[in-house]
This record gives sequence, C-alpha cells and structure tokens, in this order.
Amino acid sequence: MTATRSNNGKESEPAARPGSIFRFLTSVRLAIVVLSLIAATSVLGSVIKQGGTEEEYLALYPEKTYHFIKLVGLDDAYHSPWFYFLLGVFALNLVLCTLQRIRRLAREKGAGKKSVPDVKALAAGGSGFTVPAGSREEIFRRLGGSYRKKPISDTAILYEKGSLSRYGVIVIHTSVLLILLGGLMGLLGGQKGFIVLHAGEETNSAMSRSRGQRAIPLGFTVRCKDFRVSFYPGGEPKEYASDIEIADAAGKVAKEGRIRVNEPLSYGGVRLYQSTYGMSNLFTFVVDGKRIVLGEQEVASAGKAPFMVARYAAEVHNFGPGVMVAYMDGQEPKTIWFLSKVEKMKTHMIEGSTVTLEKIDGKYYTGLEVARDPGVPVVLTGFGLMLLGLYITFFTFHRRIYVVDEGDRIIVAGAAPRNKEGFLEELKKLAEGLA
Repeated sequence: MTATRSNNGKESEPAARPGSIFRFLTSVRLAIVVLSLIAATSVLGSVIKQGGTEEEYLALYPEKTYHFIKLVGLDDAYHSPWFYFLLGVFALNLVLCTLQRIRRLAREKGAGKKSVPDVKALAAGGSGFTVPAGSREEIFRRLGGSYRKKPISDTAILYEKGSLSRYGVIVIHTSVLLILLGGLMGLLGGQKGFIVLHAGEETNSAMSRSRGQRAIPLGFTVRCKDFRVSFYPGGEPKEYASDIEIADAAGKVAKEGRIRVNEPLSYGGVRLYQSTYGMSNLFTFVVDGKRIVLGEQEVASAGKAPFMVARYAAEVHNFGPGVMVAYMDGQEPKTIWFLSKVEKMKTHMIEGSTVTLEKIDGKYYTGLEVARDPGVPVVLTGFGLMLLGLYITFFTFHRRIYVVDEGDRIIVAGAAPRNKEGFLEELKKLAEGLA
C-alpha cells in the first residue's frame, strides 16, 4: 500500500486495497459482530412489545423512551431497515466465504491431480510404509474395495476416499443462506392475523396484526363446528380445542380437524393455531312479543325504533347484572338500564315498543392465530441441508493414499486432515501381511 501526494504537497492517507476489503468482508470477526447484533435485536424484539399503539407504549414507558423506541424502529424491530441491513451483511459474509472455500477446493483439487507429496517423508513420519514390489497387486486389491483410483503418473497412483467431507461447510453455509432467505420471504410476504368465532360461526378472512391492513382474505372459509374447554378443580383451564371445518372457494368441505394448543391445522399455505378463548355475553330480549338475541354493540331492528346493546355490567349499584341500551328519542340519543334481577327494571318502553330483558347468557368463543408464511418450505429445505451438512462434516473425513512404484519397492503413504488416529490405524491394517 503506497501513499499519494496531493496538490498542496502533503501526503494523503493510503487508499484501501480491494484485497483488504475482501478479507474484512470474509472475516470471522465480522460474522461474530453481525451475529451478536442480530441476537441483540432478537432479544429487544422479544422484550419490547411489537406493533403496539402509541397509548400502549406510553402506558409502559416514559415519553422520551417511547420516542427513542419509535426513532430506531424497536417497535417493529424485525421489519426495520437496519435489521435487514444486518441480515444482508451476514448473508454477504457467508456468500463470500463460501465462494472463497469453493475456489480453494478447486485449486487444491487441480494441484492434487498433478503433484505427489514427499511420500518418503510421510512414511518416515509414521504416515506410510514401504513394501517389496511384489506386493503391488495385493495393495491395489485392498485399496480398490473402498477407495477411488486416480492415476497421477506412470509410477504414482492416488487412492482417495471421503472427499465429500470437504464440502460439508459449503452445504452448511448454503443451508444458513436458505434459512435466511426463507425468513426474509416470511418477513416481507408473510401475513399474521387472528379469528374469533363462536360455535356455528364462519369467516373467510382474518383481522391483521400488522399496521395499515384491516383484513386478510384467506381464500377459503373457516367454520367453527364446536369449541370445548375443560378446567382443573382450581379453575385453571386444562384444555381447550376447536373443531374446525374448512370449505374451499366453491363451498365444498376440503378439510376437517381439531385444533389444540401446539397442534395447528394447515390448509392452502395457511396455518391455524389455537391461541386463546373467552366468553362473550348474549342478551335475550322480548320486543312486542318477539324474542331476539343480541351481543354487545349489536343493534336490534325489531319494534318501532332500533336500539343497541351499548354496555354490560356484572354489577350495577349492588342490584346485580345489567345491560345499558342506547336508542334515539327523535333527534336525541338516550340510554336506559335493564336489570335482570330487578323485576321493575327488566321492562321498559322504547318509542312505543315494550322491551323486556329475558335473560343474560354467556357463550364461549375460540381465538385462532392465522399465519401465512411463503418462506416455510425454503426454511425447511435449509434445515434439511443443515442436517446433511452436519453429517458430512462430523461423520465423514477425507483420506488420500499415494502408491508410488520405485522399481524394487512400493511406497504407500498418505494424509488425512481429520481423524488422523483412525487413518493411521487404517494404514496399519493395510500393511498387515505384506512381505
């Protein structure tokens, strides 16, 4: 690296060579730093609520902390530009390291076909042996069973086994890249939402958990056939499960199944998870002799004037459970309480119609998480490749044995980068019985 002189006569700083930049991008130090930052981001993304509203954050943190979280994107860490940047740098590091290793292997492979190491030195160091020339055919026979024969010259032959082990790291690098690609596909193209259904209800969309998107079309219809929940004697939920029926776009039932916690149901690239459950109140009214059932915020059109269930309270001034009903008196909005345990407060007149609260019931509903992730097949392929790469790396090892004919004797010697003890034992067995 040389310094350059500027117009004013002063020496400027030397320019960085391309080789130094390449070494930096392929360095283990860079990989460790980037992985540490990605891990730190994952921890922060788990600790800090993701995708919350301003009110939720201000309820948890001081205003300055909230503004900092918003500024650096920690409220949506996995979709922030700097998180994508970290993933990109790590992927670049892996790609360049992989290309560098492939180039090195190609260079070693080409050199191995043309040159023969100092077999005498290898034999003297314990990694080989010398036998009379008459043992040539027997050596060839013993090695030919499991080694691949590669003639180098008229007097030298290379026997090689386990060369696949040199590619184990490349397979692992490729698997990590595939996992990163699948994760990125999920971040950019994936959708997450939730569905709330009572038994007998159905829907063809889910409410999105992402900001700026209200509903997620599913492309099929989900129907809750039944929902069951059981409890321990102390009142804690023991098990809750949903019996689900899925109908395709034509309305034909395509799949049925029971969804439990940690037992999702998959269809059309969408996975349905049992997330939660709850109970919603149902209110039975009799309006001018006609019985209707309403939920909270639902409007009744029976009678001379519509009314809406505005609010439910389990206790109204020590008179028991009650329902607040809202209606319009001409142009003026009004509200009135119906109390289920007070006979005089169970019936009221609303714009000329007699309205009676007959009963209040509770009905369980199921809460299902919905996830569509186009990157799942890519991630699964990556994990499969990783298992293959780990097997290649740890359960296979490369061995090379050179057989050199020196006329009156045969020198057999070789080397193994790993499991040298096992390789020396193999050479020992190869030499047994040779005169």
